Amino acid sequence: MRKTSLGQQIREEGPRVHRTKGGTPTIGGGVILLLWAICFPLLYWFGQLSLDGIFVLACGLFFGVVGLLDDLLSLCYQRSLGLSPSQKIMLVSAVSAALYFAFPHVGRTAFQVPFASVTLTLPPIAFFFLTWAVYLWTTNSMNLTDGLDGLATGATILILCGFLVIAPTRELAGVILPLIAILTGFLWVNAHPAHLFLGDVGSFALGGVVAALALATGSALILPLLAGLLVLESGSVILQVACFRLTGKRIFMISPLHHHFESAEGIRHSYLLPAVEWPEPKITLRLWIVQALFVGLGIFAARF
Repeated sequence: MRKTSLGQQIREEGPRVHRTKGGTPTIGGGVILLLWAICFPLLYWFGQLSLDGIFVLACGLFFGVVGLLDDLLSLCYQRSLGLSPSQKIMLVSAVSAALYFAFPHVGRTAFQVPFASVTLTLPPIAFFFLTWAVYLWTTNSMNLTDGLDGLATGATILILCGFLVIAPTRELAGVILPLIAILTGFLWVNAHPAHLFLGDVGSFALGGVVAALALATGSALILPLLAGLLVLESGSVILQVACFRLTGKRIFMISPLHHHFESAEGIRHSYLLPAVEWPEPKITLRLWIVQALFVGLGIFAARF
């Protein structure tokens, strides 16, 4: 990618500090998926591969393909945006429906109610819409979170650790632990200044994995607590868009939320909340701490 001048495209309307990242090699999520997939024959060899494990892998691979298409379009047309938002929603919806019918056993999972010792079993039609909503929210929220070096990678590691505590089964541990190890290795080159980006193939795949684990373990209702950083990131975009359309004013310097804490150099529009302008590594580390607190809250909600 460096030799052919292919790499990450940067939005012109963003902070000026991001322009130095232009051309950084991307689609690193494809390497993560490849290495993770290699682990599954070993799990099968040792008798640790379950149907839930195959389901989690399938979610990562299929949603990774959606992200890969977005990355390839971005690289081909040399622009920061590949698929349009409506196209992403349509593709994610199609993959969600396919996975719902391909793995019907997941639909029989009883969901745990947060902060209660009761479970909830949904009728098929309700479960279908819950599945669609979880996939749509998680993949797009992870994609929004992947805006700073190492942020989405580190947040995913923390969320996966939370699932290990919530659902401590050997089968799921055999799926989650290799992915944590691979993501930790990837973080070595993805930390600031990043030499390789996840790309949409990585963020969509990781979002699909998180959603699949929530559905397979019956913790979909706990997921907004366990992955609270993703809620903050996607919620900031919703608030920003709604406020701008209703009042013509922006709440944050730039949404998603993590961009609001960056240097305001190159930003000419006004916004309501004052920016603090932290260095990028400090923003990433502090948001990791926030995510770690959410993981603790999610574990408490599951074990209450």
